[in-house]
Amino acid sequence: MCQKLFKSANVSRSYSKNKSGFLFWNTVYISLHISSIPHLRYLKQKCLKALSLLRVVSSTKWGTDEKTLLHLYRVLIRSKLDYGSVVYGSARKSYLQMLDPVQNHAIRLCLGAFRTSPVSSLHVEANEMPLDLRRRKLAVQYCLKASADASNPAVDCIFNKRFTTFFHRYPSQICPLSFCVSSDLRAIHFAQKDILPVVTPSHLPWLYSKPVLDLSLFKHAKSDTSPEIFQSYFMAICYELSDYHHIYTDGSKMNNSVAAAAVSREIVLQPT
Repeated sequence: MCQKLFKSANVSRSYSKNKSGFLFWNTVYISLHISSIPHLRYLKQKCLKALSLLRVVSSTKWGTDEKTLLHLYRVLIRSKLDYGSVVYGSARKSYLQMLDPVQNHAIRLCLGAFRTSPVSSLHVEANEMPLDLRRRKLAVQYCLKASADASNPAVDCIFNKRFTTFFHRYPSQICPLSFCVSSDLRAIHFAQKDILPVVTPSHLPWLYSKPVLDLSLFKHAKSDTSPEIFQSYFMAICYELSDYHHIYTDGSKMNNSVAAAAVSREIVLQPT
């Protein structure tokens, strides 16, 4: 069945089939029997290899600090757990729980915590989400990103749910992504009409002419130069550019607020 789906989607044959009946495509195991267990086992083994490296670096005698260890965890292990989570995240919770010990063990190594330390305390101390919440977050982010592109074929599958009666009648069946994220999208009051569509520029940005910058004013230190001298230099530059259209911009930040403005002749733009 998966081979038919690959052919119907015109996906290039960048996958391989082994004797066990699994497709290996872009570091993701896809079972021909529509099972996520092979990929979850493969993913766990991959993360355990990276965990061995983390165990060596976290030595109490010569190991690195907590901040660096957490950074290594996010780069070496969490990135593997995130990749493809939108696909395998719809598996049964009992299957997904086999990945939880990987994260818990890694955080214990990073923090130097005891085995008896509560898992919830580890997540708070390391500022890390539990894997189930992180998968939900990534799934919602994917749906929001996909909704901005109407030409994305996944949009129809996500927002136009099919077989609703079937999944309501058989709740034990594994639901697709559209059913898994529907409650989270309602919780954030998502409305597809509020998403700005992605617009592809008509002109290629790298073909634009390179702007010419005049940095002559930076040659004078602000602390050693009077404002009158700066103003004279500025007026000289404006005289040389008198044939150009002048636009002046400025921005400011205060506490948790920011502001910006742009002025061009009789046009003034500022946030409301």
